[in-house]
Amino acid sequence: MIKRLTVSALLAATLTVAGASVASAKTPLGWELPAMSVPAAQALSKGEGVTVAVLDTGVRTTHPTLKGRAKEGPDFLRGNDTSKPWYGDHGTAMASSILDVAPRAQVLGLRVIRDYDDPNYKADDGVQGNSRDNPRALSQAIRYAVDHGADVISMSLGSRSTWGGYDVEDLAAIDYALSKGVVVLAAVGNLGDLEQGGDNAISYPGAYPGVITVAASGADGSRAPFSSVHSYIDIAAPGVAINAADSRSDGRKPGEGTSSACALAAGASALIVAKYPDLAPRQVEQVLEKTASHASRGHSAETGYGVINAQRALHAAAELTPEKRVVIGDSGTGMHFGPGDDGTPKTFSQGVDPWYLGLAACGALVAILAMVGGVWLCKSGRRLQRQGLGDGGPGGSTAYPQYGRPIPPQQNPYQQPTPPQGQWPPQQ
Repeated sequence: MIKRLTVSALLAATLTVAGASVASAKTPLGWELPAMSVPAAQALSKGEGVTVAVLDTGVRTTHPTLKGRAKEGPDFLRGNDTSKPWYGDHGTAMASSILDVAPRAQVLGLRVIRDYDDPNYKADDGVQGNSRDNPRALSQAIRYAVDHGADVISMSLGSRSTWGGYDVEDLAAIDYALSKGVVVLAAVGNLGDLEQGGDNAISYPGAYPGVITVAASGADGSRAPFSSVHSYIDIAAPGVAINAADSRSDGRKPGEGTSSACALAAGASALIVAKYPDLAPRQVEQVLEKTASHASRGHSAETGYGVINAQRALHAAAELTPEKRVVIGDSGTGMHFGPGDDGTPKTFSQGVDPWYLGLAACGALVAILAMVGGVWLCKSGRRLQRQGLGDGGPGGSTAYPQYGRPIPPQQNPYQQPTPPQGQWPPQQ
């Protein structure tokens, strides 16, 4: 199936530049790691021995933030663009955020989407991976990552089409990853701000069962305004003013998006997998959810179970007995949006937009008035018929002198003519 993918947490901007939003401008750089209790978590685990596959726009392995900790795998867009200045912009930033959380992990960069500056990038070309070169880029990259030692797969990307995006081969590849014990994460998307033109569309791979779907939070722990709202969100991570590697320099630049949140969550997952490698992917998801910021209050369609607390997640993971790995849809794995399940509740009330509520109320009022008017007209017509329509009568020429002559009696308009023998309904 052909589908639309776009760089970043889908459907909206990828990693944006500094000052792109009020939230970013007011948030101090470097806040994300303390907000996730990463410094305390790193006393327990630093991601040793874990490989995180970054399915993105490629990574610049020579960047100081990544050097010695990242390698580039095949280009699944079948390109040869590594020397171009725009290559790996988004992917390099995501890789650096992962390594900020799990500094001793290794990154495997796999190119499946294009950066916005890529001359071959087309946001609406309708082809998976924004490339006509290889519509199977995503599923192939997932399988490659699993077969080449990835323990965690991070996908800061998503489908762009409201009515498209679901792909059987991608789902099968995710099944394959889960069956091999690989933790899979994806961003929920940046279309949650309806005032800025977002349509909150469903996005894959985030909507696939088995995937840990990540929303973006602000410094106060609430949903970042751009972060999409869906019942399949599992957890949240910081997504504004994230200071990540700049592929065009040796330094960093701030940005925002659920892309960044997904990368940070992938880093937290790497800390857990490094310390407890025998846990099933579902168990990694469970500890992230049960130790998140508002887990005690239950699930929210805005931020899932809340912002990740990496330290608490590691402590909770220590108490688990490793389970058998299961694939999507196996009995006992819970309910989820989509054809299978992974433990996330299926649906949640997300409230009603006041504007739509007002529109619906106006429409209902118009409909009621129309019905009342129709009933009044019907009764008025019948009353006139009962009173008669001859000369001098209430319905005759005396009542309506402007017509100049009497109105002849009329046949009952609701009376059907008698049809010929054996014919029904009567011909019009």
